[in-house]
Amino acid sequence: MNRSILGIPAASTIFVMMLAMSLMGCLQGQSYTRPPIETPADWSHMASGPLVAGASGNTPEADWWRAFRNEELTQFVERALAQNHDVRRAVSRVIEGRASVTTAGAGLYPQLNVQGSYTNISVSKNTLAGLGLATGQQPGQQVFARPGSSFDLWNGAADLRWELDVWGRIRRGMEAASADAQAIEQDARAIALTLIGDVGQAYFRIRELDEQIEIAQRALALRRDSLEIIGKRASVGLASDLDVKRTEVLVAESAGQIPDLTRLRAVELHRLEVLTGSAPGTLILAPMSLRKVIVQPDIPVGLPSHLLERRPDILQAEATLIAANARIGQARAYFFPTFSITGQGGLQSAEFANWFTGNSANFSIGPSVTLPIFLGGTNVARLDAAQSRYQQMLEGYQQTILLAFREVADLLVSIQARAEQLLRQREQASAATAAVGLAEVRYRKGLVNYLDVLDAQRTMLAAETQLAQTERARLTDMVSLYKALGGGWQPPPSTTSIPASQSIAR
Repeated sequence: MNRSILGIPAASTIFVMMLAMSLMGCLQGQSYTRPPIETPADWSHMASGPLVAGASGNTPEADWWRAFRNEELTQFVERALAQNHDVRRAVSRVIEGRASVTTAGAGLYPQLNVQGSYTNISVSKNTLAGLGLATGQQPGQQVFARPGSSFDLWNGAADLRWELDVWGRIRRGMEAASADAQAIEQDARAIALTLIGDVGQAYFRIRELDEQIEIAQRALALRRDSLEIIGKRASVGLASDLDVKRTEVLVAESAGQIPDLTRLRAVELHRLEVLTGSAPGTLILAPMSLRKVIVQPDIPVGLPSHLLERRPDILQAEATLIAANARIGQARAYFFPTFSITGQGGLQSAEFANWFTGNSANFSIGPSVTLPIFLGGTNVARLDAAQSRYQQMLEGYQQTILLAFREVADLLVSIQARAEQLLRQREQASAATAAVGLAEVRYRKGLVNYLDVLDAQRTMLAAETQLAQTERARLTDMVSLYKALGGGWQPPPSTTSIPASQSIAR
């Protein structure tokens, strides 16, 4: 039975391994624990209206944009997630971060290198045989060769080095690298969430402009009809030339609004194309009024504490905090000795024919210890820097949470206020439309002048435009809320997408 391993007695080998395993538990630094965070009990005191309870699970990848029940928007979001170059770059960074974890943990395993060489050696005549031993060289052919001799040296060797991670320096470094990789992944999630929000906002803006263009076209047609009526009345002396000119001004004003709105729509469409990874000018989007393609969803917000598990910026800040905590333990480990096992073994011969014979074998293996004595304060400075960085990350983490709660609270207040505003503006638009009809009837009967008709028309068009802008603003706030909550929630099973061409009752 073989009782040795690489020439070391088996008992000694087992003792070294047991010693190494027992010392592996001397991990420096404190394990990470989440700092105590005060979170609101719920969001009810931040919103004036009732809130719908959302899913309590951590589902940041839920298809929350389906809550708007628009298949066209869903297609744009899915295309953007698949083709947007910022998202693709973020995915590549995630792969890079995961690879760095493997690199950081490589030191836990033995490092083995194999090398081979051929050397033709000529010994100086002005030296003495064996002089190399006196200068600290290892015994070998060159050391014992006669002065003036020359020979070949064939060498094949395997080098082994294994640092025993007694104090956890490598493990803490791996922990920090893993946390950094998690931070990169959360950054990639944040990029995806921002992209989804940008796609939604661009789409809503395009549909708002479609509605404004529709309003402007109706205004132009209305004022052209008025101009025709005023012209006929002026020809028989029932209206003044001033009324005609005023109407001509309004016709030109309405006609001038349409090109500018069309320009804004084209610019916003180009933005949507870039977000979805398409070249500008390649996307064809038929005009459709905002109120005909989008439904205003409810507000399921869940519990405030869910932000700690869902928002990518909070998770990213916590990951950097975990990494900073691990690097404190890594810095502490530098104060302690380094234990390593080094070895070398192979075949060495002065003649190629004897290179692979048993007599050419040589090896050396053994432990080594390196104890830091004086490094000019490097280790102390490293520890101070690690502790200071942890404190910075802690403050940043807590500030990120506060800003997250504030963002959600602001959006809840804004959405609830806009809901009330929409209700009043719809009433205003309905009343303004009725006022236009009454003013036209009274004008035909000669009870009012044409200024009253123009004023009623202007009020109606302004009310309709403001209503479209507020609807888009509330939808934009809703998208921002989804993003602020860390990616939304799973919509109810009964919620299904509807075609963009189908009108939704408001």
